[in-house]
Amino acid sequence: MSLKAQNCNCLTNFDFMVNSVKLNYAGYADKVKEHNYNEFSLFTSKLRKKAAKATDIKSCYIVLRTWTEWFKDHHLRVQLDWRFREKYPDAAKQLSQYFAGGKPAPLPANYPGDTSSLKLLGPDAVLLRLPSFEWSEKTVIDSLIKANIKQLESAEYWVIDIRGNVGGTDYAFNSILPYIYTNPIMGKPDEYLSSRGNIDILKEGLQSDELNSEAKSFIRKLIVLMEEKPGGFVNPSGVESVEMKFDKTCVYPKKVGILIDRKSASSAETFLLMARQSTKVSVYGENSAGMLDYGNTQFFDIPCKDLNLVIPISRSMRLPEHPIDNIGISPDKKIDRNDPDPVASVLKAIRQK
Repeated sequence: MSLKAQNCNCLTNFDFMVNSVKLNYAGYADKVKEHNYNEFSLFTSKLRKKAAKATDIKSCYIVLRTWTEWFKDHHLRVQLDWRFREKYPDAAKQLSQYFAGGKPAPLPANYPGDTSSLKLLGPDAVLLRLPSFEWSEKTVIDSLIKANIKQLESAEYWVIDIRGNVGGTDYAFNSILPYIYTNPIMGKPDEYLSSRGNIDILKEGLQSDELNSEAKSFIRKLIVLMEEKPGGFVNPSGVESVEMKFDKTCVYPKKVGILIDRKSASSAETFLLMARQSTKVSVYGENSAGMLDYGNTQFFDIPCKDLNLVIPISRSMRLPEHPIDNIGISPDKKIDRNDPDPVASVLKAIRQK
């Protein structure tokens, strides 16, 4: 089966990608500096020559993805469109392994499922399994909390398992925070790069039925600020740091253990930064993925429809003092990924605290 692209000139797509990232990526000016500019320019020039010779999607994808990999930001990427992956699953798998450094490590035998769920771990403990914070999961998580309110409010110990959770939106975990809260939650807001491309793509996003009224109101406010400051960064929060308070502290849970792994990323890491400020919370497992400095990714319409160009348009005001990308968030206590029952290990640890 031929994978040759129709109307997919690789050089055209390469130039589109480079220009789009330069104009719209919130991390571009942080990553391309005077000390590495010549090296980066030479790297780009060599890949552009390879793009001019690429004749199919596989070789073109490798060239384009190699260029985005230079930035060491997993939120910035060229990826295969879902229709291509569905049509050519073997080729998609092969290309995925190319950038993963060969075959991915097998998942541990104890790895959890991919459905949000609640399970009783005894008369005084519950397990909340939260595999995703995608927009679609917000309703699922909110409903899960509401449907099991009695068990949650009477359980002394909570284990929250976010292994494999690659994030989505911070809104998804809002209904959990009041239960684990003990004191004001401090954080740094995001600032957004104001570019014509970013403004246009946010306006287009307002048409989505997946966004609730709160999210749409935020985006409208953001667009106004961006249009007032073209080329600069805007901070829609209007403050250097943000503080979240709740009216009360819940009696239960008394102790919370959050289980993470190297695949816990993005909004899952935001959840960690917020949750671990509570005196109730301890974190267990491995270092998280380290994908949080640049976010609010948007899909730009690259000319070749077999490919997607994904660009983060915001950066955290934690930077440059407190980076997380390619470092991750360390757990309070390490738990080996091959532990035969990591949930039981977390429960035992929080019982003893």
